[in-house]
Amino acid sequence: MTLRKWSTIEQQPGPPLVTPVNPTDIDAHRRATYESYEKFLRAQLEELHQHRDKQWQRNYADHTAYRRSVRPMRNRLKAMLGHWVEPKHRPPVEIKDQETLLATSDYEVRRFRFDIFPGLSTYAIEMIPNATGRRPGLLIQHGYAGTPENACGLTPSANLGEYSYRSLGIRAVQRGFHVIAVHHPSGHGRDDELIGSIPNHEHLGNNYGKNRLHRLAQLAGSTLFGIDMMASSRGIDFLNQHQSVDAKRIGMYGKSQGGQSALYLPALDQRIQASICCAYFNSRYQKLIGPHRATCYLDSAEEDKFFSDVISCFSDADLVSLIAPRAFAVEAGEQDTSVDFEKSDQEFPHAQHHYEKLGIPERIEFIAHREGHISATGRALDFLEEQLQR
Repeated sequence: MTLRKWSTIEQQPGPPLVTPVNPTDIDAHRRATYESYEKFLRAQLEELHQHRDKQWQRNYADHTAYRRSVRPMRNRLKAMLGHWVEPKHRPPVEIKDQETLLATSDYEVRRFRFDIFPGLSTYAIEMIPNATGRRPGLLIQHGYAGTPENACGLTPSANLGEYSYRSLGIRAVQRGFHVIAVHHPSGHGRDDELIGSIPNHEHLGNNYGKNRLHRLAQLAGSTLFGIDMMASSRGIDFLNQHQSVDAKRIGMYGKSQGGQSALYLPALDQRIQASICCAYFNSRYQKLIGPHRATCYLDSAEEDKFFSDVISCFSDADLVSLIAPRAFAVEAGEQDTSVDFEKSDQEFPHAQHHYEKLGIPERIEFIAHREGHISATGRALDFLEEQLQR
């Protein structure tokens, strides 16, 4: 055993040795330094934003040339998010702990768990229409702190006036879609439908559960959202395993942060033939750091929205260019308090441009409604049906 030598404390507690400086002067210097840092970083971000187009070398000669030309940026997106494994390298989805939640004359609802990777699992809701023949598949993605049950219409808050999916899953399965809704974790510990904290950490706020996982993912060299994208993509694997699902007619619909998924996942997973991004599509630069009519993420507690290459490479319209020539639509509410409708409208032509250059303007659409942060238009599901008939 090593004997430790302890040092003597030189300065004992007591009054200061000199007359203290003015605390107001200290804070003035703190403020000047803080504002200098922010001004410097904002100037760097503005320069990256202004030169973003130089990262892209799109070729609109034909669809094959176009896909080839955007491939390097798709690979960069995969590297930015992390954890992506190509579908051909994945094992089949194995269902565990399956239970039937509901059975009607029109459809059946099941819940089950499955592995994303070995040692990592999540759960999903499956909604199976009682119909013959091969059906289109639809991945439904819930938003921040939500659940598959909530998105599918199985909870007491299914049809709230605001921040509601308005029974999206039920509406979809009644149209004949074979639905899968995959869970992205935010928290647990209460019976609340929307919960973002975890037991014994409630004092850290409703964003803590997701922030905690995102911090761990960053320490591992990736992002939480990258894991979530793999989880949702495994939902596509699951649909493709069904003989009753037409693998050439797979769509996606997501609201709020699920709308973020409906923008990113089709850019990563080319098996998705049509996608609806609801209550998310925006001027990403302004939504991230402001100014923005709705709260920008810089002034929120949500840490999982910040990725290294977003400003320099991937505006929302750029991500749509990775979806093209497959179908894409934005669904936006004029009264949405989380997403600036005007900025969504202003960003949309930049996405539409790629479809027009490819000669397929009918494959992209802006679906506007007069309400708020909800999923409710029949036109969105009509768009999916039309595009998945191709």
